[in-house]
Amino acid sequence: MNKIIAVSLIADCADIIESFVRHTLTYADEMLVIDHAAADGTGDVLHALCEEGLPLCIERYEAAELCHDEIMTNLMHRAFGEHGADIVVPVDADEFLVTEDAAKPCRAVLQRLRTDVTFYAWHWMYELEEPEKDAGEFLLSRPLRRKKRHEPVQKAIIGREAARSYPLLAQGTHYLYRMEGEERVPAPALPISFLHFAHFQWRGPLHTAVKVLNGWIGNAAKYSVHTARCYYWKEHFDTVFEGGEPPVALSPEERERVQNLVLPQGRIELRYTKGAAFSPLQSLMRLSEQLAQDFAEERVLVRRKLVSVVVPYLGDLSLWRRALESVASQTYPYMEVVALDFVGDASRLREALAALSVPHVVVPALSGGWGAALSRAAHGTYIQWLLPGDRLFPEKIVQMATALELDDELDFVIADAARAADDALPPFVFRMKQPHCVVAAGAWHRKFVLSAGASPEGGLSGALLRRSVLDACAWLETAFFRAHFFPLAAFMLLFQTRGDFRVGVFEIPLLTHEVQDAAELPWHPAEWAALLLSCGGELEPEVFQKARASLAERAQDVFRREDACRVQDFVCARKVFEEIFSQLPE
Repeated sequence: MNKIIAVSLIADCADIIESFVRHTLTYADEMLVIDHAAADGTGDVLHALCEEGLPLCIERYEAAELCHDEIMTNLMHRAFGEHGADIVVPVDADEFLVTEDAAKPCRAVLQRLRTDVTFYAWHWMYELEEPEKDAGEFLLSRPLRRKKRHEPVQKAIIGREAARSYPLLAQGTHYLYRMEGEERVPAPALPISFLHFAHFQWRGPLHTAVKVLNGWIGNAAKYSVHTARCYYWKEHFDTVFEGGEPPVALSPEERERVQNLVLPQGRIELRYTKGAAFSPLQSLMRLSEQLAQDFAEERVLVRRKLVSVVVPYLGDLSLWRRALESVASQTYPYMEVVALDFVGDASRLREALAALSVPHVVVPALSGGWGAALSRAAHGTYIQWLLPGDRLFPEKIVQMATALELDDELDFVIADAARAADDALPPFVFRMKQPHCVVAAGAWHRKFVLSAGASPEGGLSGALLRRSVLDACAWLETAFFRAHFFPLAAFMLLFQTRGDFRVGVFEIPLLTHEVQDAAELPWHPAEWAALLLSCGGELEPEVFQKARASLAERAQDVFRREDACRVQDFVCARKVFEEIFSQLPE
């Protein structure tokens, strides 16, 4: 039996996305989905479906440029190479693979296809009879109509071996091809006459306007406004521009009711779909903002400024290797990797680094003075620390390098980490996305870190720094001790006392903390106590006393936690805390 994987690039489609995913997973074993900067709630629905346990892999693509064929080609090869697919079905969110022959259900047909051949099914234009009603019902269960004849357009369904000989998908995924010199050679394809793609392209005037704006601007950003490719987008765009409405419905003489569609077995119920409020103005504003960002990034990329990515090795090789994968995923092309070895395992680190296509070096950090060595080894204009257990979003460095390169008032920039909406924030971190933190003086934040015993939620990996900031604090050497990292100390060093020290805060998360190291938890009270002992004079007396009381309460909470008690050096951490705390003035 073939393993079937569907791949999709989707944009604003909150009204249809849940029906699409649940239907697609009736015939596919997995789905790989790229969310193209959807801003209408589509992403929330996708993540809710993923958290429900559906076999759904989601990534996000932010650029305005509509790189449909490149993204879908990449997804196709990842489905074959990383996920073990035998058959790949490229499908957009408004396309539902269906059958009218109960004896030939979609999944059973796909499971038995040859994998050395490309197949195709026809496109057929569908629409809802009453799109404004029953928005929370499964799409294919609602009254439907369609064109009396299918479109003269085919959609590819691809076998594993066929993709080796013809490795490229055309825009729209209508066919597979390879290049011979400058000529495209399409793959031979066999029709599957009893399957077709029900295409719900137009779903009301507001949705149409949003789709037109996204489609044409994304297409023009890729090919220029003078492209002849997908020119119907331009025609519809001009109609909207002139105050009209593009055609959104099939004419009465060309449509028929759908009566024989075979629905998946078992009722499909929607949990997250409440309809969608499409706003052409908001869509246009979002696209304009993204185009401005794309333009700024292009201005910076031609300057070829080097970013040094410092990846400390604290003893867990698996976590460290995953950090390197995060580096490899970055869209910024001008990087080097500096491995900071706190364990003494340089040979294994060099072996892992050799697989990277970026310059790299290993700096030993077993003894003091490594900060100066790190400064000499890192040649970047900007410095990205990447702690093992953190994963950077692919666009993080390019977005942050652009902000620093074009705004010389900022000393460094920082972003929060992505969290589920219902995740409780630990007491020893705080989110930078607060009204008083959008652009903030470092001195203010230094006092906040000291008084609250909390560091920014994005952590050290969430920042991109000018090297002058690290030169001023000895490259954070005192924030590391015996292969432990101390985040409060790091940000006390980074948030300098200069009144004109400026920090830029990104409003969007640009990383995730995939692993929270319980081994660091029991050291947090000792770290905060040590900072209060050494730097407490920076606080007003009443603020200091309040911080001391908070520290005592938090220490009790930490030392009662089961995960902290299981840490190997728990007893040592608690003893150190008690010794330091006893020296704090009351």
